[in-house]
Amino acid sequence: MATFAASYTGRKIGEAAKLKPLEVDLKRLEDLSDAIVQDFALMRKREEEMRDTNESTNSRVLFFSIFSMCCLLGLATWQVLYLRRYFIAKKLI
Repeated sequence: MATFAASYTGRKIGEAAKLKPLEVDLKRLEDLSDAIVQDFALMRKREEEMRDTNESTNSRVLFFSIFSMCCLLGLATWQVLYLRRYFIAKKLI
Protein backbone atom coordinates (compact mmCIF):
# COMPACT_ATOMS: atom_id res chain seq x y z
CA MET A 1 0.00 0.00 0.00
CA ALA A 2 1.48 3.33 -1.01
CA THR A 3 0.55 6.65 0.51
CA PHE A 4 1.77 9.97 -0.68
CA ALA A 5 1.65 13.03 1.52
CA ALA A 6 2.54 16.54 0.55
CA SER A 7 1.65 19.74 2.30
CA TYR A 8 1.38 23.00 0.48
CA THR A 9 1.38 26.45 1.97
CA GLY A 10 1.51 28.36 -1.27
CA ARG A 11 -0.42 31.41 -0.11
CA LYS A 12 1.93 31.96 2.81
CA ILE A 13 4.94 31.57 0.55
CA GLY A 14 3.43 33.96 -1.98
CA GLU A 15 2.52 36.52 0.65
CA ALA A 16 5.83 36.38 2.47
CA ALA A 17 8.05 36.64 -0.57
CA LYS A 18 5.69 38.64 -2.79
CA LEU A 19 6.09 36.07 -5.54
CA LYS A 20 4.25 36.03 -8.81
CA PRO A 21 1.53 33.36 -9.19
CA LEU A 22 3.70 31.43 -11.63
CA GLU A 23 6.58 31.38 -9.15
CA VAL A 24 4.22 30.14 -6.43
CA ASP A 25 3.05 27.33 -8.71
CA LEU A 26 6.64 26.42 -9.52
CA LYS A 27 7.50 26.32 -5.81
CA ARG A 28 4.48 24.09 -5.18
CA LEU A 29 5.55 21.76 -7.99
CA GLU A 30 9.09 21.68 -6.61
CA ASP A 31 7.77 20.73 -3.17
CA LEU A 32 5.57 18.02 -4.67
CA SER A 33 8.44 16.62 -6.73
CA ASP A 34 10.64 16.51 -3.60
CA ALA A 35 7.91 14.60 -1.78
CA ILE A 36 7.61 12.16 -4.69
CA VAL A 37 11.38 11.59 -4.75
CA GLN A 38 11.34 10.87 -1.02
CA ASP A 39 8.44 8.45 -1.45
CA PHE A 40 10.27 6.65 -4.26
CA ALA A 41 13.37 6.33 -2.07
CA LEU A 42 11.20 4.84 0.67
CA MET A 43 9.59 2.44 -1.80
CA ARG A 44 13.00 1.39 -3.12
CA LYS A 45 14.18 0.67 0.43
CA ARG A 46 11.05 -1.36 1.16
CA GLU A 47 11.48 -3.26 -2.12
CA GLU A 48 15.09 -4.13 -1.20
CA GLU A 49 14.00 -5.38 2.23
CA MET A 50 11.20 -7.43 0.68
CA ARG A 51 13.57 -8.92 -1.91
CA ASP A 52 16.02 -9.91 0.86
CA THR A 53 13.19 -11.52 2.80
CA ASN A 54 12.00 -13.41 -0.29
CA GLU A 55 15.51 -14.67 -1.09
CA SER A 56 15.99 -15.83 2.50
CA THR A 57 12.65 -17.62 2.50
CA ASN A 58 13.43 -19.22 -0.86
CA SER A 59 16.74 -20.64 0.38
CA ARG A 60 15.12 -21.95 3.57
CA VAL A 61 12.39 -23.69 1.59
CA LEU A 62 15.01 -25.22 -0.72
CA PHE A 63 17.03 -26.65 2.18
CA PHE A 64 13.89 -27.89 3.92
CA SER A 65 12.78 -29.63 0.71
CA ILE A 66 16.16 -31.31 0.28
CA PHE A 67 16.12 -32.40 3.94
CA SER A 68 12.58 -33.79 3.56
CA MET A 69 13.53 -35.73 0.43
CA CYS A 70 16.58 -37.22 2.17
CA CYS A 71 14.43 -38.26 5.14
CA LEU A 72 11.86 -39.89 2.87
CA LEU A 73 14.51 -41.73 0.87
CA GLY A 74 16.13 -42.94 4.09
CA LEU A 75 12.78 -44.14 5.42
CA ALA A 76 11.96 -45.94 2.16
CA THR A 77 15.37 -47.67 2.18
CA TRP A 78 14.90 -48.72 5.80
CA GLN A 79 11.42 -50.11 4.99
CA VAL A 80 12.74 -52.20 2.08
CA LEU A 81 15.60 -53.60 4.15
CA TYR A 82 13.37 -54.30 7.15
CA LEU A 83 10.70 -56.06 5.07
CA ARG A 84 13.34 -58.09 3.23
CA ARG A 85 14.78 -59.32 6.56
CA TYR A 86 11.27 -59.98 7.89
CA PHE A 87 10.26 -62.09 4.89
CA ILE A 88 13.56 -63.98 4.91
CA ALA A 89 13.05 -64.71 8.61
CA LYS A 90 9.51 -65.99 7.92
CA LYS A 91 10.92 -67.99 4.97
CA LEU A 92 8.59 -66.35 2.45
CA ILE A 93 11.46 -65.35 0.15
